[in-house]
Amino acid sequence: MNLASFAVNTLSTTMVYALIALAVVFVYRTGRILFFCVGEIGTVTAYVMAEVWNWAGQTAAGLPIAIAAALAVDIAIGLLLFGILSQEKQEDPFLGTAITIAVGIILVGLMSVMWGSSVEQLPLVKGYWTFGGTTLPLVGFVAIFLGALTVLSVLALFYWTSIGIELQAAAENRQLATLNGIPVGRRVLMTWIAACALSGVAGVLAGSVSSISVGGSAIGFSGIVAAIIGGLTSPGGALAGALILAAGENLISLFFDVRYSTVVPVALLLVLLTVRPWGLSSRVERIFRT
Repeated sequence: MNLASFAVNTLSTTMVYALIALAVVFVYRTGRILFFCVGEIGTVTAYVMAEVWNWAGQTAAGLPIAIAAALAVDIAIGLLLFGILSQEKQEDPFLGTAITIAVGIILVGLMSVMWGSSVEQLPLVKGYWTFGGTTLPLVGFVAIFLGALTVLSVLALFYWTSIGIELQAAAENRQLATLNGIPVGRRVLMTWIAACALSGVAGVLAGSVSSISVGGSAIGFSGIVAAIIGGLTSPGGALAGALILAAGENLISLFFDVRYSTVVPVALLLVLLTVRPWGLSSRVERIFRT
């Protein structure tokens, strides 16, 4: 792995982790729920998109159909999670987190039944680009571009639109937001659907750069670690955490062995919880059971 391939691999991996981390941050900000099934949602989305696109013959005309099918899956899961977690008896963050773990287990079971151990390919773009004597796959550049475009669009929506301001207000104080006329229920629903869609985009990009498998849902753990590194409430911190984690994994692959890169998320998490448990955002979060 030379410098060019290292940069492309690091940035493409960063985009995948950043999308998942943003999904985790938005859900946590809204309801203090740790969104543990992000990796499973992303993998299911990628599988569905691959299946529909294969059915359409992997043609340009079939790609919008495959994207629509993948988006429909994300919306359906978002609606399901909102319907379960919006009930008054399940407002507790700990119970909500446990429910997302259960949903992840269910999704893994469904994927195992439907696809088993099959490994699917999702070649969004074929071909290579030679740069400085190094041949690099075009799909890596496409993943970087689409990931960055999605991240910037989400951040722009969150910080610079009235909907984003309402989402921030609802996250800070739901009762006060309701008294100010903000449709909190619709904004929470929007958060869940957006989080599932971000997870789906991450799964599709990951499946395009490498492959799709049930075991690939482990990327969700890396995305969660990236969000924790950033402090769980900071979108900017989530992006920084994604970059740190992706760079660490690729450095280990570059100087040692790719098999050891799986240790990086766990090692970073242990170090962070020991040295700076509140993350890079410097905001100490406390959750009290009432």
